[in-house]
Amino acid sequence: MTLLAPALLYFSNALLFVSLFTRLPAIQESMGIDKAVLGMALLSAPVGTFLALPLAGRITDRLTPRMTAVITLPIVALLSPIVAAAPLPLFVFGFFLFGFFRTIFDVSANMISAGIEQRTGTKVLAKSHGFWSVGLLFGSLASGFLAAQGVTPFVQQSVAAFLVLTACFAVFRVTAADPAPAAPTTKRKSAYVMPDKTIILICIMVFGLCIVEGAVYDWAIFYLREEMGADPAMAGVLYAVFTVGMGLTRLSGDKLREVAGPISLIRGSAIAVAFGIVLLVTAANLVVAGVALFLIGCGIALAFPLAVSTTIARGKGQPSDNLAALALTLMLSTIGVPPLLGFIAEHVSLVATFVVLLPTVLISFLMAPVADGRRPFRLRR
Repeated sequence: MTLLAPALLYFSNALLFVSLFTRLPAIQESMGIDKAVLGMALLSAPVGTFLALPLAGRITDRLTPRMTAVITLPIVALLSPIVAAAPLPLFVFGFFLFGFFRTIFDVSANMISAGIEQRTGTKVLAKSHGFWSVGLLFGSLASGFLAAQGVTPFVQQSVAAFLVLTACFAVFRVTAADPAPAAPTTKRKSAYVMPDKTIILICIMVFGLCIVEGAVYDWAIFYLREEMGADPAMAGVLYAVFTVGMGLTRLSGDKLREVAGPISLIRGSAIAVAFGIVLLVTAANLVVAGVALFLIGCGIALAFPLAVSTTIARGKGQPSDNLAALALTLMLSTIGVPPLLGFIAEHVSLVATFVVLLPTVLISFLMAPVADGRRPFRLRR
């Protein structure tokens, strides 16, 4: 029962997310816009993320992580069918709300997993994020199948929303309530709590790897269909291969954290991602592209779980505020920066969209010592 709540929440969040993002080609076509405009429209989500940042920690502390999660994720679920069928102006506004509420949810979900680790001493963060990967796998396969059958994005997202609402109800009914929230402090805090140097370094460490994750979410389907010639069903299968790599690594990640140091894990992750990108952009066939996506999935899998565990162990101040800063990094890197790649995809090529990510992966490699509480070599005096 320890993993039940985070398993359902992470799985549901991923199912909702991937079912929307794998249908972006159809949504783009229905709005009659090019990739550059789509990229700009997607930027409304990180605006919502930024506005949610000062509230996420406070709301989670006030309502408790469990209650925050089962309130905010259903809101995101109900927004997704609207976004899938909306004209461009409503898409932008809906995606803004999507980013706002999903940021608050991410903080609460990570607080749930971190709280389990603190209370029981059992490492569950990587496994929790592993269920995100399982949700990605299930959702991408289902999305590819439904797209091939001609199911519209609106219908698909409506089904996904129903499943997510059911899962949230189950979490609310079968999991124990959190301890009563603390009374609000009388001391007025600044709206935006500036994270300390440690948290900033952790965010920089994972930023490059998370950008690659976001680029795969946004543009891999386009790459597979337009550059590799995959049909919608095959593109969904290959996208699922990416999630398999991520899922297998995350489900074994807690064991890897015990037997290998965090520095080695971050560096190994960066190497796997870099090799996967090179393999993807030089792939001669779909099999090689699948292997490349598998490697990328393995490489990005542990970046954020390691960042969360390092933040909880070494961050100063309120854990909820620190995790809010980390959530901002995740959201900006996965759904903030990648939309900007739409200009490269539209005006240069989809191949270039992935090649330009290699320097960001190098930064993550160089920042690996931060995962063990040390300064990266380049910052030493």
